[in-house]
Amino acid sequence: MNVYMARAEWAPKPDYLLSDREKKDHRALLAYQVYKNITAGIESVDIPSIKADEVLLRVGACGVCGSDVSVLKADTQGYTTYGGHLRFPVVLGHEFSGEVVEVGKAVTTVQKGDLVAAEQIRWCGACRTCRASLFNQCLNLEETGLSCDGAFAEYVVLPEKYCCVINDIAEGLGNKMDALEMGALAEPTCVAYNGIQVAGGGLKPGSHFVVFGAGPIGLAGIMLAKAMGAARIIAFNTNPARDCLAVAMGADTVLNPKVLRQQGTSPGQQVMELTRGIGAGMVMEASGNIGQVLPDIMECLAPGARIVQLGVGHSDAGFNINPLMWKNAVISGSSGHAGSDIFPSVLRMMAAGRIDPRKMITARHSLDNTQTGMDAFAHREAGHGKILISARY
Repeated sequence: MNVYMARAEWAPKPDYLLSDREKKDHRALLAYQVYKNITAGIESVDIPSIKADEVLLRVGACGVCGSDVSVLKADTQGYTTYGGHLRFPVVLGHEFSGEVVEVGKAVTTVQKGDLVAAEQIRWCGACRTCRASLFNQCLNLEETGLSCDGAFAEYVVLPEKYCCVINDIAEGLGNKMDALEMGALAEPTCVAYNGIQVAGGGLKPGSHFVVFGAGPIGLAGIMLAKAMGAARIIAFNTNPARDCLAVAMGADTVLNPKVLRQQGTSPGQQVMELTRGIGAGMVMEASGNIGQVLPDIMECLAPGARIVQLGVGHSDAGFNINPLMWKNAVISGSSGHAGSDIFPSVLRMMAAGRIDPRKMITARHSLDNTQTGMDAFAHREAGHGKILISARY
């Protein structure tokens, strides 16, 4: 079968202190500190065999993520720019769905022919953080498409416990491929759901919702906020090509912070004006530029507001904490999507027609053209929402 394989050289920076796990199996906790000279392309490999607790999926669709682009992008020294968990060589692709074509002898909850959406976070269930129900912080974490092979491929192996059956979505839509595309978009939607509903404590219906960043996570946040009963949804976005996507997903107002400053105003002032002085009950930071946007966030908070940090970046977030005290506000960090009934909840919303993330799809590419899809997503001016890859296209 064909796969999109990424390879790199293990070359830890001299001043980086490796953990025991990193030394043992070259699974980097901070990839940009250890991996360099990245290459990627289509390769031919054998269809993988499955263990007793695993299933073999024929991939339906797999989304291109900013993380994938970051993995392949190199800094001036040739090191990957990705700041997370990674191990090479690896078949990339972690936002995916598929059709079950084979099941292991111990598998009981899925069967051949089922359509499934895949949970990407592989938690062990035995370490101290898993036993505290903090599955996204698992000490033995594996991540499909980053530390173990993913779904830019014709087939992929997935343990049974990370399979979520989506046959009801297919029944509701009346089309298998539509359901598989919905399933592929479950992962980024669940990341946003975790931030809003779990880490952020939930969005109060009737409160105002503000999001900084209109990439796929920000767009999913807009969609969910709309379904959860937000009053006014305001998006701040510096890429005009994505404005229409933000509106399609449910934003009432989309503003460019750079333009606002040129006009002598600020995002915070605009939020207070648009909400008649009430402010935002919840703010999602999904731009990855927390150091730049945090002053704006502090300016637009309603009393008791919750700030959810989802954007991944390297900027310094040093700030004056007093506005949090005055407004009795909270900042919550959020990563991943495992546990807390997140995946099943999002998939039920899809099946019931409450949300439809397919509105953010802007391109589809065949598996053989994966690099074209990666390059297109990396071209920021194109304003892509979600690009899907599949051997079925």
